Amino acid sequence: MSKNGSNKESIFAIYLKDIYQDWQALLGFELSYISLEQRHANRNIDLIGIDVKRRIPVYMEIQLTKANRSYLERIKKMVMALQEGVIVWLALSFDEEILKDLTNWIDDNNFHYTDFYAVSINPLAIEVLEQLNRMYKLEVYENMGQLSEIKQLLTVEYTIENIHLLHAGRALTITPQFDMLRLEDVKRAMLAVLRERIPYYLNFHYDKKMNLNDYTLTVGAGLSGLLFRCSWRNAKSLAFVELYFEKQRKDWYESFLQHKKLIQNKAHPDIQFDNRKIGVYFEPMDSLYETFEMIAEVFEKFI
Repeated sequence: MSKNGSNKESIFAIYLKDIYQDWQALLGFELSYISLEQRHANRNIDLIGIDVKRRIPVYMEIQLTKANRSYLERIKKMVMALQEGVIVWLALSFDEEILKDLTNWIDDNNFHYTDFYAVSINPLAIEVLEQLNRMYKLEVYENMGQLSEIKQLLTVEYTIENIHLLHAGRALTITPQFDMLRLEDVKRAMLAVLRERIPYYLNFHYDKKMNLNDYTLTVGAGLSGLLFRCSWRNAKSLAFVELYFEKQRKDWYESFLQHKKLIQNKAHPDIQFDNRKIGVYFEPMDSLYETFEMIAEVFEKFI
């Protein structure tokens, strides 16, 4: 998505997921269960949701520039990888030639279960996104509402409708249930609590890799070589939150160590420093979700 250190596309995607309210008016159907950058058919897709009434998946690609041939090829690959679905291509503007090319290609290949929407982004949004991108990262989420103040933020410029109006899809329209006997589901449940409690930490909005035998959830701390790690149980059966410094950041760890007393006063009295790790370790609560809430409380102080 974003390039050259810019988070504009990421910010816009999170805004569309959590705050934008006009999907029904824009697309003509209710869009729910929206998630960010899901892996599908060996590709990362910016946003995935579900047309609830028809139970059809909706896949969105965000481009904060004018639609171009490179993105067109990406859209074609997305269409080929899907058995059924609605493709929404958001871009700053669209050339008639590109849309004609896509239409002819879809017609030639008989994609009967694919609908397509070309949606333009109001140029004023780019100005707001640039402002948000320059903000202190922990203040971005609370200021995303500025995008809602833009009149006609999104406009449907072109559609291709191949899916029959009475077609019923197979996408699940229920909230995923976590199997707490599976480690990866426990971590997903913990991430969901962190996402709800600390939405302004944007890294929580993205799914993380889940290993079958790993109890630890790892989240980037915003700088190469720095990682947040947390779990409801470590090798000593303790829940924890810690900031881990990789070898190239050892000097940073040493700098933090010099301010141990201050950090204990500001973050947590039981915070520990050991082997390039700064962490809080505690006995788990009576239930997993109580433990997740405590982890979130400590995590917020770390952030």
